[in-house]
Amino acid sequence: MEKRRCQSKFVKQMIAMGSVLTMTTGLFSSGNMVIAEENSAGNVPANGNDETTKYIDNGVKSTEKTNVMYIILDDIGFSDLGAYGSEIKTPNIDQLAADGLIYNNFQACPFSSATRASLLTGRENNSVGMGHVANVNLEEEYTSYQGKVTDEAGLISEILDDYDYSSYGIGKWHIAPINTVTPAGPFDYWPLSKGFDRYYGFLDGETDQYSPQLINGNEFIDYEYEDDYTLNEDMLSKAKSYIGSHVSIYPDKPFFMNYAFGTAHSPQQVPESYSEAYEGVYDVGWDVIRQARFERQKELGIIPESAILTESDTRNWNTLSDEEQTLYVKFMENYAGYITQADEEIGKLINYLKEIDEYDNTLIFLIGDNGATSDGGADGTDSFIGSMTGFYQADISSLLDKYALIGSEGFEALYPKGWAQVSNTPFAGYKGSLYSGALRNPLIVSWPNGIEATGEIREQYVQVADITPTVMDILDVEAPASIDGVEQMAFYGVSFASTFSDEETKETRTEAFFYHSGVRSMYADGWRAIGTPIDSSDLENLEWELYHTAEDYSEAMNVADGHPEILEELQVAFMDTADELGLTPFKALPNNAMAYVKKGSAGDRTSFTYYPEMTGLISTSAAPAVLTNSFSITVPLTYEAGDEGVLAAMGGEMGGYVLYIKDGKPVFDWNYYGDHYIVWSDQDMPSGETVLKVQFERGAIYKGPAYEGVASMYINDVKVGEKQLQTAPIQTIEGLTIGYDGFVHVSDAYEEMDDYTYTGEFDYIQYEMIPFIPAH
Repeated sequence: MEKRRCQSKFVKQMIAMGSVLTMTTGLFSSGNMVIAEENSAGNVPANGNDETTKYIDNGVKSTEKTNVMYIILDDIGFSDLGAYGSEIKTPNIDQLAADGLIYNNFQACPFSSATRASLLTGRENNSVGMGHVANVNLEEEYTSYQGKVTDEAGLISEILDDYDYSSYGIGKWHIAPINTVTPAGPFDYWPLSKGFDRYYGFLDGETDQYSPQLINGNEFIDYEYEDDYTLNEDMLSKAKSYIGSHVSIYPDKPFFMNYAFGTAHSPQQVPESYSEAYEGVYDVGWDVIRQARFERQKELGIIPESAILTESDTRNWNTLSDEEQTLYVKFMENYAGYITQADEEIGKLINYLKEIDEYDNTLIFLIGDNGATSDGGADGTDSFIGSMTGFYQADISSLLDKYALIGSEGFEALYPKGWAQVSNTPFAGYKGSLYSGALRNPLIVSWPNGIEATGEIREQYVQVADITPTVMDILDVEAPASIDGVEQMAFYGVSFASTFSDEETKETRTEAFFYHSGVRSMYADGWRAIGTPIDSSDLENLEWELYHTAEDYSEAMNVADGHPEILEELQVAFMDTADELGLTPFKALPNNAMAYVKKGSAGDRTSFTYYPEMTGLISTSAAPAVLTNSFSITVPLTYEAGDEGVLAAMGGEMGGYVLYIKDGKPVFDWNYYGDHYIVWSDQDMPSGETVLKVQFERGAIYKGPAYEGVASMYINDVKVGEKQLQTAPIQTIEGLTIGYDGFVHVSDAYEEMDDYTYTGEFDYIQYEMIPFIPAH
């Protein structure tokens, strides 16, 4: 296959940008498709189900202490890093690429939890129970939607434990059922129960970058953050602490680290100095930036000269109003700064490894977990969670009013769809789909002691499940038959270690299977089929597309009509693989999947009693379901003049509720995406033993986007206030706190009061749920 070097003029451009990349690439050639029964190395089938074989001996083995590190970026697109054609400043990641290998045909899963489950286990995500995000935790008959990784698929951290490795987790987890994220567990699927010795990070899909809800080991961290705090800096500090302690005490013992950023997932928050560095860069608009990235990718050799830029599905920049352009530019400046901050922390981590002489012997895989998201909508948003419910979408006017807040704690920023399309250049589609805009992501591999090639591009097809088997291959680690007495399932992933030393080696994976919420995809030998249900309730009636990826790199041309026999072969191969993985018959997700309360979980009851000593309940799915039911909140307390503070709070500035006492009067504030419906008491709190109660009755009449509902406040059974509320479900990234409002405040009425801890005494807070059945 003909190879070509990067053009020297572009190498000079990269040097000017602070990176020196020496790359090679190959051009795709056409060929007849054969759906192979085994991979090109003749050993492990691509579906990984031949349990009699071992890993392919690629001739790349670790002969000395080798640390392993997974670095995961969140919701970035294929083109968002400098080494992949971006104008975003990522000099440290670019240098990591220059020191190692750059893969241009790496496939993640369509969303976060699935990729993390597949990465850490080496298995296909649906087959291990992670067919959706960890927030979807259904009953046992929905085997692919358990919100956790089955015990039959041990994590790399558990496997390496038998080989004298210590394992450390930093940052995002999101592969434990979110209804277990409580101070009392259960902890079965938290990091420390899955082979990690130490863990510091967040268990849900996102968290505020300035006031994050963090876990240290199995303990909730509950404190106020300094004004200059950012999560990315904090994570680096903890990672250095873990590594420094490890190599100081056990210098000859290797370690594994899973380092998972929240960047660039919403909320896209970063100090203003980072976004200011991009002032003016994006004024030309997303059409120009997308084209520039596309051309730069070709110059770098990241994509072949034959690649086609897929058709835009967003508005032309020149048709936008001045106000729209101004707003959208600000969103993108913030997004770029957010990625640059993460790159800066990666650089500090790499420099630290060099300082302690642990860089050359550390095998690093840097990946994105899925493509960029279109969830910000056409205009961007200040609440990703709100936009997911379908009840809320910020308009241009309200976003412009908050223009100066973009990137700050007071704004849960998520950039517009037009910029997400730029991030996914040159592909179509977005996170959550099975198009390459969702699946194709950066993969950079660095290992100075084991990889002689530097700055070279690898074109072999790699799926995220292949990374852990590659590590096991290199370390000469045997797959365990059982872990803690549980028999282990076969690996789906296959080692691609042979590509480290030989850019022309045959692909070790020739087939790849993808399935997400009814949508099907099968790849084989340079062809890919995608089947989408015509009706989401009918998973068998599909509309199919076919792409010849060996010739059409960006999947710009649907050739299903011209190759029906190939499409049929791929459809058969998909069903065969689905059967082998135990995924059939497919089950449609119920409409309430994200809000489903699993039987026996912490939220599965109608009466809840919380005491003042309870640590914050981060999981909203384990808290009382006040957002979808009628309810009462009762607080027996002993009030003395001057007592004030929060009694109960859930949520933040973009949604939630809070019950507090201030200036002698109780207040109930229902925050509906920034609109506050407040029940004010017309009486002061009496001294002595008192019962304060809020009663919310959700009406049965549907009015516009919500059901009518009235909140009433009582002091010692006497009504002292009433207010009709907007009752559509409010989703929030912050859980329930008792006796204070931790993290981001629900109300600005006590904005300068830290967590506004209640200064008096109360016995407990009692919630009673009255299940609500809407009228039709």
